[in-house]
Amino acid sequence: MNTIRPLLLVAFTLFVMTSLSSCKQELCDDTCFWPADGVCDDGGADSENDYCEFGTDCADCGTRIAE
Repeated sequence: MNTIRPLLLVAFTLFVMTSLSSCKQELCDDTCFWPADGVCDDGGADSENDYCEFGTDCADCGTRIAE
């Protein structure tokens, strides 16, 4: 009985699951109602208000990382 193939499958599966869970999604678009007005409006770090969804005022706030 060949036991190496099932062990390799388990190792590969664990590697893929670990890799995918550590990926963070970058959010950056200007779909906010007030993009590129010099004021960060997405409610994230260093924003002045939370008028827009997180990551939707990229021109003013920069790229955001989804948690």
